[in-house]
Parts: sequence; structure tokens; C-alpha cells
Amino acid sequence: MRKIAAIFLTLLIVCCNDMPNYVPNLVGVYTMTHQVINNGNTDSVVRRKQLKIFTDKYVMFGSNTISDSTAVYGIGEYKAERGKIIEYIFYSSTFGNKRDTYELRIDTTPTGFKQVIDRIPLTVNGRPYKLTEEYNKTGSPVTSPLDGAWKQVKNIYIRKKGDSSVNSNPVEFKVYKNGYFIWAITTKDSAQNNVSYFGYGTFTMDGNNKSVETVRNSSLISGLVGRTYALDLEFPNADTYKQTITFANGDRSVEIYQKLN
Repeated sequence: MRKIAAIFLTLLIVCCNDMPNYVPNLVGVYTMTHQVINNGNTDSVVRRKQLKIFTDKYVMFGSNTISDSTAVYGIGEYKAERGKIIEYIFYSSTFGNKRDTYELRIDTTPTGFKQVIDRIPLTVNGRPYKLTEEYNKTGSPVTSPLDGAWKQVKNIYIRKKGDSSVNSNPVEFKVYKNGYFIWAITTKDSAQNNVSYFGYGTFTMDGNNKSVETVRNSSLISGLVGRTYALDLEFPNADTYKQTITFANGDRSVEIYQKLN
């Protein structure tokens, strides 16, 4: 009788683990391996590289458009419930600061997770699109004072000859986690249309006031991928940091970020 009870208990545990009743813990860094859009009739496989980072409170993703010249990105808060993640996106390359809520059905896999959004804000013949994505976990369990989600509040570009330009109202976000970073910006082109760019890659701390970032994917500048940049860092307080990049021509880019709490 005890053996039967033990077998029954084991089967119950296995079945419960297979059911989408667990609360997923996705804190970490993930690279997308597969994306499929269903228009109500057929599946279309979309080939693009995408990184997605979950902090304990925020989520951010970024990838190339089909042309690779601009970005698709979003950042927001999220909460985990049984079998799903609910994302509250407060800024995206598609809708700007229009807030959107997405319910993701989550299945964990041996290497990461699969997410399904049954209704995304696209329709064909009155039918909503369905989006399915699969991700592998990456990164390492390292920590740094940069970890978390940040919004840029000011940037200054200082040319070697001394003149400078200041942007006191930038739209740029940056997230660090597990040795990875991702940033994305939305700005105006020459026709005053919104355009978005992104970059992501790996970073390491060099002491307490310098980081070294290597770009793994980007839409901003041809040839940016694979480049490594040394950033001088200042931390005026726990919720603010300033990064300075000095370029080979002597120009400097100074960016100030505030932490999203």
C-alpha cells in the first residue's frame, strides 16, 4: 500500500509540474531562437535576433526590423502569475508612450522558455495575430552596481575642439543584468518622424568606476557590432549614474541615467 501511495504521489508531482500552474521565475537574460506569427490562417517564421531581459520588476526587449536599419523594442513592468507573465509596457518603438498590456502564456523549457501571446495589436480580416517566441537563457550570475533598469535624462556630446550639444529630454532606456546590457532610443529623423535604434551585448566591470561593453547586435551604425567601448562611470547616488565614452577622435559622449524604481 505504501508503494502504491508513493507511486501515486510521484505521478501527481510529475503531472502538476507539467501543468501550467507554476508561477514562472524568468529573472535573467534570454536570446530568442524562434519567432512565429500566425495571422489566423497560416504561420510565418520571422528570422531576427532579439534579446530580452527580466529584472525583478522590469522587462525590456530589443531586436532589428526586417531591414536591420531600425529597432523594435519595448520596456515595462511585469508580474508573474500561474502559467503566465503579464507585461505592462510603458514605452515601445511601435506606440511610443502609449501603455499596453500583454498576457504571455509561459512554458519553461530545459534551456529557457516559450511565450505565446494570443492577441497582438495587429489584425487581418478582423482576426487577431498570434505571436509565439522561444528563448534560451544566457548570461552569468554576476552582479554589478549597474544592474537594473535605467532611463537617460540628459546627454552631452563634447567635441575635441571644445564645442558641445546638449539634449535634456532624450528618450533612451538601458537595462543591465547578468553581464549583459541592452539600450534603445527613439529620436527624430530629418523629416521629424520617430525612429528607434537599439544595441545589446556583454559587459564587465573594471574596478568600481569603469565598465567595458562589447556590442553583439545593433541597428544604429554599420560596423558597431563587435566593437568594444570603455565607459568611465560615476555614481552620484544609488539611483543615478553617469557614463562617459571618449572616442578615438577625442570627442566625448556624456550620458546621465536615473534608475527606474
